[in-house]
Amino acid sequence: MGTKVAPLPADAPPRSVHRFTIEEYERLTAIGFFTPGDRSELIDGWLVDKMAHNPQHAGTVDVANSAIAEVLPAEWTTRTQLPVRLPGDNAPEPDVAVVRAPKQQYTKRHPTEKDVAIVVEVSDTSLDEDRRLKIPQYAKAKLPVYWIVNLVDRCVEVYTQPKGGKNPTYKTRADYGPGDVIPVVVDGEQVGTVSVDQLLP
Repeated sequence: MGTKVAPLPADAPPRSVHRFTIEEYERLTAIGFFTPGDRSELIDGWLVDKMAHNPQHAGTVDVANSAIAEVLPAEWTTRTQLPVRLPGDNAPEPDVAVVRAPKQQYTKRHPTEKDVAIVVEVSDTSLDEDRRLKIPQYAKAKLPVYWIVNLVDRCVEVYTQPKGGKNPTYKTRADYGPGDVIPVVVDGEQVGTVSVDQLLP
């Protein structure tokens, strides 16, 4: 009697799929193969679709970017939804990234982990992915501070003390709710604060 083979799930690819190196991804982007309209980012070599922007998400990204930018010293700046080049074939596009100034240097290259002080993701429908996929990725790259503006539970999750190794994660998580202020920490120093009430719609 022949062995039965379980059918593939409906959403499984019929054949093996291709993983991209960061170099391949950047070359294809440079020639226009991938465009901003494709709404994808490179995670561990895989092209991952990004969630569509509803008004709540888009507006909160804009508010978060402005609130953080206002307290930064002159040698730091922000970028919104633009690539950060991380080790291991990763080019995520965090909703907000605090990076070393000036911005002009990023016309020739993307920021790397050495340029980044804080990454921020605004999470509604993407909350599970921003925890499950982004925490290990950002921790492995030793990005010092990761904020999740959690629109589902109406709080801001702040992750610090990244730990690499086989199971990369952040050692510390602090949750800030309405009425709280979040310290903005750059290069190990607090440079200001942002009110949670500013960030939550």
